[in-house]
Amino acid sequence: MEFLILIGLIVAIIWLMKYFLRKVLHIPRVKRKAFSYNHINKTHRNFEWILRVFTVIAYVYLSFLLMYEDFSVNLFLLIMTLLFTAQNFLRAYFEWKSTDQPKESILSIAEGVMLLGIVLLLIQFDVIYKFAQSQ
Repeated sequence: MEFLILIGLIVAIIWLMKYFLRKVLHIPRVKRKAFSYNHINKTHRNFEWILRVFTVIAYVYLSFLLMYEDFSVNLFLLIMTLLFTAQNFLRAYFEWKSTDQPKESILSIAEGVMLLGIVLLLIQFDVIYKFAQSQ
C-alpha cells in the first residue's frame, strides 16, 4: 500500500511541475488522444520503435540478471529509468525540431529530468530496501 502511495506521489509531483511550467512559460496545451502514441512524424515513430524494442530486450535481460544473478536492484532501477527517460528526450528532440510548438520540448525534458532525479533520490535514501524490509 505504501508503494502505491509513493507512485501516486511521484505522478502528482511530475504533473504539478508540468502544470506550473505551462503557466510560467506560457506553453499552450496541445490536444492529444489519451493512451495513443502521438508520434511527431515518421522518423520519430521509427526511432521510438527501435528504442522500445531495445528497451524490452534490456528489461528482459536485466530481469534475468536480477532474478538469477547477483545484480543490484538499485542499478536495475536506474537503468530502467534511463531507458524510460530516453524516450522523453527523443520526444523532446522531435518536438523541438519538427512541431509548431517547440516549447513542448521543455516539458518533455523537464519530465525526464524530474523522473531521473526522483529515482536517484529513491536510490540515495534506499527507499526500495526500506519498503522491502517493512513487508
